[in-house]
Amino acid sequence: MGSLNQETNEFLNVYFDGLKLRAPLFFNSKNGLRFNLQKGETDTENYFKEVVNRATELFETTFDENDKIVFYLIDYKWKKRKIRFSNYCFKQIKGLLKEDVTYSKVKGLYEPEGKLDIRNIAQIKVTRDIINYENIFAAVANKDFSREPGLDKYGFLGSKEVFFINYDKQIIFHMYDDRGLDIVSSNIERLRPAYTRFNSWVLECNRNEIDDKFAKL
Repeated sequence: MGSLNQETNEFLNVYFDGLKLRAPLFFNSKNGLRFNLQKGETDTENYFKEVVNRATELFETTFDENDKIVFYLIDYKWKKRKIRFSNYCFKQIKGLLKEDVTYSKVKGLYEPEGKLDIRNIAQIKVTRDIINYENIFAAVANKDFSREPGLDKYGFLGSKEVFFINYDKQIIFHMYDDRGLDIVSSNIERLRPAYTRFNSWVLECNRNEIDDKFAKL
């Protein structure tokens, strides 16, 4: 069996036409949802609580407890900077060992011609039930604010991006910041439960495009 990096690339080639994992996931995929996580006055305790609650409900609707998942972490590489095993996100995975993590690098992810656009990648095979995803969502929500959780040796989450790849359901989940998140799938019907249940959260600027896709089915 090949490395986890090879498995992920093959998965993306087979189910997502070679999709590169980067933001904005919604605009780089055929079948996707984009949700608004915001409610109320920004930078208040209630605001961040609602952001995390919405992200959690969407995640639990699309990912079952025992689904096979790849936790996919991207960080901007600068000089000798690495994704350290002591980073905040890894601490949210129960029983994680150093040998469970597969590391790699990718060039030109956001700037194809940019020689300095190098990203460190860390991948881990997990199931939903061993991830404290609420803490991870809180860290993502806080990354543009001076708030905990999310603090690690290099400060808050900063340039790190977290993707959850569901091998069983062919779904990819990406919360980009406190404003919203994207969920994409190789099969749009797998997104219908989230679309139906949380329709009022669909991001209004993308609603027409999203509604049209589901209306055609």
